[in-house]
This record gives sequence, structure tokens and C-alpha cells, in this order.
Amino acid sequence: MKPYYSLSDFPERKNAGKNFVARCPKCGTMHLYISKTKGLYHCFYAGCEFNGILTDYCKNHRPMFSSPQREPAGRSGTYLPENRNVADKGVGEVPMLPGDYKSLAPTVLQKIKPLDPSPDCTDPDQLAARRYLADQGISLATAIAAHIGCLRHYCITKNSEDKREQASGIFPCIAYVNYVDGRPVNAKYRSCSPIHSPNAEEEQPTAYSKFWSQDSPTTPCAPYNIDCINPLLVEEETIPRLIIVEGGKDALVLMEAGYCHVISVPSGAASDLAKCFEAFTSWLEQVQDIVICGDTDLPGRTLVKRLSDYFGARCLFTTLPGGCKDIGDVMKLYGSGVVQSVIEDACACHTTDIITVEQRREEVINVLHGRYDHGYSVGYGPLTDRVFHPTDTGGLMIMTGMPNSGKTDFLNDLTSRIMRDTERFVCYLSFEVPDKDKHIAHLVHLLLGKANTTAYTDEQLTPYIDFLNTHMIHLDMHEVPPTPGNILHRADLVRRRHPLKYLVIDPYLFVEAQSGKGETETQSIKSMLTRFQSWGRDNHIWVIMVAHPRSLKKIDGRNEMEDINMYTISGSANWANLADFILSITRIDEPGRAFTRLDVLKVRDQELCRTGTVYYTRQPCGRYDEHESEEECDKSAVSD
Repeated sequence: MKPYYSLSDFPERKNAGKNFVARCPKCGTMHLYISKTKGLYHCFYAGCEFNGILTDYCKNHRPMFSSPQREPAGRSGTYLPENRNVADKGVGEVPMLPGDYKSLAPTVLQKIKPLDPSPDCTDPDQLAARRYLADQGISLATAIAAHIGCLRHYCITKNSEDKREQASGIFPCIAYVNYVDGRPVNAKYRSCSPIHSPNAEEEQPTAYSKFWSQDSPTTPCAPYNIDCINPLLVEEETIPRLIIVEGGKDALVLMEAGYCHVISVPSGAASDLAKCFEAFTSWLEQVQDIVICGDTDLPGRTLVKRLSDYFGARCLFTTLPGGCKDIGDVMKLYGSGVVQSVIEDACACHTTDIITVEQRREEVINVLHGRYDHGYSVGYGPLTDRVFHPTDTGGLMIMTGMPNSGKTDFLNDLTSRIMRDTERFVCYLSFEVPDKDKHIAHLVHLLLGKANTTAYTDEQLTPYIDFLNTHMIHLDMHEVPPTPGNILHRADLVRRRHPLKYLVIDPYLFVEAQSGKGETETQSIKSMLTRFQSWGRDNHIWVIMVAHPRSLKKIDGRNEMEDINMYTISGSANWANLADFILSITRIDEPGRAFTRLDVLKVRDQELCRTGTVYYTRQPCGRYDEHESEEECDKSAVSD
């Protein structure tokens, strides 16, 4: 034996994919595996445990951490993978490595009997194990290949977890012996005695007890069958799929169905995933997809969720046939063919954030044939339709303009026309109009087209009140502060009871957008706008926000102020970036000139409308009439 070895010390070596297989200088067998990329070597012959790293590779790798076992110098240990996360370890602690798992004591292994393939076997423990495995659909050959053993052993019963109180708790058991680097590191015993044997006439399977116990000199236990992805035993550079199940029996079922890369968590649904996988992070990195084949009961579904959180985007999920609690039930009821279908059909968790062409095939065909939302007129006429022609997709609209420019007044007329002409439902959060009675009365004036309704009877006004009762509602943020979350919570209450299509927030100035946690105004406005826009799109509702411009600058050399544009809205450029529509209202009230101008500054979807300008004159009742130009507005005023 030498203290150090290099690749030249193993001239009798064979290629095995990404590894070499060579003759071990300690035990003399051809069971020594050498990694071509890392220089790690390990002998998998039972009891040898000769391992280390070749000196050829030491110069190019990080310093090695000594192995805790006291072995000959050839067992020089291994090194910490570069991507190991040690953030959760205490001061002075390092992550576990595969070599930290201690082997089972010889006295433990001596009491476990390997399964006997002989047809003449009469040992009662062997026969009990055979019957149990056969009833699970697992062949004796598969169990022997997986190193399953049998014995009579004390088990934890439902009545007691204290082994001193289990003098009568001795059962025939099968033993799941687990290996790390070819060393047996823990054994889990599961009772296999029948508790219900149906008559021949009954079509029910035999039921078995579910008592258990285990021997494990190392805590936490390693995942069962983890050696199936041992880099030195896997020839492929990448393992396409690793299946993770809840228990050892499920792992055996999948081995029976032909899958070799399958492991189970060591303590079922109660496993601490971070601890049990800690030593095998580098092994798991070579796996492309993680197939989670969980149980359908509550603990099983909880484990699936935790595995999904742990492994992230690599996860694929199985769907079991109805009535099956686990993959073992699938094997017993339907056979290995359906088990294979369950695994092969595993797919990523459905998410609306990822959209394939196939998912949208029918909708795309409809678009190509012109069958899609072409928008609707808001009731002013073709000039307005040219610049503002909304659909029911929903999103974010911004209305801006100088104070007292008529933003709220124009919005009242716009929304009254939308209610009247399209039957769409509007929710107002109007800080500018605290008197809700007067606001509703003004909407009646707009519906009637009359500025004065004092001469109308109650019977004449009632139909208009009834109409508004079924087409609008008010929010009044008195109980809670007007934060985006509180506003959307109340808007959701409205949405669930009414066919809401418009949420009007007038103005933004009163919304408490800033979180107070170190956010700048720009950050808080972006967060708020993104939240309102996402909510609107998800629910096909237009959120209209009234926002004032910042202080405008005077144009050099002229007694005029700069024009309002997308980027003059106070607080952030995100108003311009995130809005689907930006509308600017300007009121001109001068001798010989009296009109309102609507400038549509931004239109995200320009198939149905474009940016542009429309002019309006205001009737005494508050209605606005569209015109092509200022001159037409003047002519209209003269004719009136």
C-alpha cells in the first residue's frame, strides 16, 4: 500500500463512460472506480472501502477535508464541492459528505438474512418476505438485486415507541439495506405479517402490518438507494431523470417497473430534506429532471410541496389513477405497464406564466379568422373611436391634466356613456367627489341630458336611479387607509358580486402608495402601477387612475409653459412605461375660445386606435360633444 496514488499506478484500467474501472491495490478486485474529471477513486467491493483522490488532480482542486474514519493513508478523503451552500451551518461546522456516513456494525448485518432464491426454501422469514413482495407485485429477482433481506425483529408498534415495552413486538420483517459508496450505512425493517387474509371468494388483497424499526449509526439517514446516482457508478454525464418517492416499498415497485434511478426520502413525509440531501448535493447536480412520485394523502401531498420547493424548476409531477394512494397501489391494481405510463407522463406543474403555441392553438386560429375582441365605441362618435377604442382585455389607463382642467368632469361623462351604451359596470373611488349623492345625481343629469331636473317627478327619475343601481357602485375608504392592497381588496369584493369592467381612482394623490420601508417614490409608484395593471389584466377590468403633472417649466423666451406629455406626470417615468392608455385633458376657456381637448398620448395596442387629438364642447348638463378641430368648436358655440 502506498500513501498516495496517481493514475499511472492503475495501468490495468477499463473505460466505463465518464469513469475508469481498475484493479484495487487493497483487495485485488476489479471494483475500483476512478472519476476521469475529478480524480476521485473508490472501491465498491464489500468491506474494502479503499478511496481518495489521485495526486494528479490535487493541484487543481481545493484543499481536501479529512475523512472522519481512521483508515490507511490511501483513504485521504475528498474535497468540498465548489457550489456547496454552508450558509445554514453553525460557526465552525462544515457540510456532511458521503464519506461521513458510518457503516453498519457487523453484528447488525449478521442478523439480516439475504433473500434466498432457492425454490426449496423453507425458512419462515424467507417465505413471509416472499409472500409480501409477491403481493406488492415485486419479483424476488428485483428484491435480491436491491439487497433486500429478511429477519425477525423488534418493531415500533402503534401502542408504544419505547423498545423496552415491546417484548411482544417481534415480527417477520423485510430489511431495506441502504448503501453509500458501496458501504451499508443503515437498515430499515418493515413488518410483513398478514393482518387480514381474505377468503378465496373475496376479491380483496391481503393486508399487512405496518410496524417498523431501523438501525442507523449516522444521523440523518441517507436517502434510500442514493448510490444509484453515485457519480462513480453512473456512466452517463447527465442522469435524465431521478424519481423520488416517499418509502422504500415505492422505490422497489419502480425498480420492478424497470427504473434504476429511484430514491426514497429516509423518514417518509416527515423527512428534513435539507439535512438528508446535504451530503449528496454534488451527486444531485448531475440529474436533469426530478420526478416527484408522491402519495395522494395529506402528508404525501405536503412532502410533494416541500420537494418542489427544494428542487425548484427541475421538478416533474406524476398523476396517479383514481383510487390509488401511492405507486404501490398502481402496481397492485394495474401492473407495471401503467406504472411506467405514470412516470413517463410526469410533467411540470401547470403555470399560466408559460404559454406554448399548442395551448393557444384554437385562440390563434380565431384571431387569424378575425374572431376576436374588436373593441367598442365609448359613445362619442368616430373621432373619439379613432383614438380611444377599448377592448375587454383590461389593464391600466392614466388620465392626466392640469388642476381644474376638467379631468373628473370628462371622466363622469365618459363612464356614463360607457354604462348607457355598452351596459358595462363601473366602480368609483372618487376622492374628488366626497358627496356621493351629488355625484350620482350628476350621473342622472348626464343620462337624461338635462342640467336641471327639479321639475321631474319621482316616477320619471326612478328608472335612471334603478339603472345606475345595476351599473355602478362607490368605494369610500373610511375604515382602512387607501393603500393599493386595501383598494384592490374592496374592488375584489365588488368584482365577485357585480360584472365589474371599470375601476376609477380619482385622483392618485390620495393613494398611500409608499410602503415606508426605504422605498423611493419612483420604486413605490412602479410597484403600485404594476399591481393595479396585473389585477386589471387578470380580471379583464380597466383601472383608470387620475394623476396630476409635476410643476411644468416655462419655455425660455416665451410666456408659455411646456406641454403635458407622458413624462410630465408627477413622481416617476413609470407612469409612461406601464400604462396601456395615457389620456391628457386640457380645458381652454378664453374670450372667443372655449373647448376641451383630449390628447391620447399612449396606446399600447394600436390595431384598433392610435394616438391623436379630439376636441369637445361641453353642454350645460355636462355632456361632451366631439369635434374635428378648434374651428368646429367655435362654430358649434356660435350656433348654440
